Amino acid sequence: MIVMVRADDRLIHGMVAVSWTSHLKPETILVANDDAAGDDFKKMTMKMAQPAGVKLIIKSKDSAVKALNNPINDNKKIFLVVESSEDAYYMFERVKGIKRLNIGTAGVNRKPGQEYISTLPQVYMTPADYECARKMNEAGVEVFAQITPTQDRMEFSEIRKIFAGK
Repeated sequence: MIVMVRADDRLIHGMVAVSWTSHLKPETILVANDDAAGDDFKKMTMKMAQPAGVKLIIKSKDSAVKALNNPINDNKKIFLVVESSEDAYYMFERVKGIKRLNIGTAGVNRKPGQEYISTLPQVYMTPADYECARKMNEAGVEVFAQITPTQDRMEFSEIRKIFAGK
C-alpha cells in the first residue's frame, strides 16, 4: 500500500528522512528515479539519510512499477518518492493505489530556460508538472504542496488559482 507519493527533486534528504517518515511511519521508502538508480554515489548519499528501522530501496521508474504491482507488496506501507509531478503521473498511470501526492521541494534544482511558478516557498512547478498534478487530482488523487507535515499545506484548489493567474 502506497501511503503517499512525494515529488521532490532532491529525493531523499533530511525533511523526507525525518519529518515525513516520522509522520507517515512507512516500512519502506521507495525512490523511483532512473538517474539515482544508476548512480552509486547518489545511492550512497541517500542511504546516509536513511532513517533507522525503515528500508530504503532505490529503483528505476520501470523497476519500481514492477515492484509496486507485485502482490507481495500489497500490505506493506510504502512511501514513494519521485523527482517531479511528471514522474508521479508516470507512476500513477502504471500503478494502482496512488491516493495522495505531496508536492515537496520540487523545482529547487531548476533547469535553465525552464518556466517555474512558485506555489509555496521552496516549491516550484513547471506547467508540465501542474498538468500532471491536475490530471491526478481530477482522477481523485489528493494533491497538495507541503514542505513538512508541521508546516502549512496548500491544497490543489489553491495551486490551480496560481496557475490560472499566470
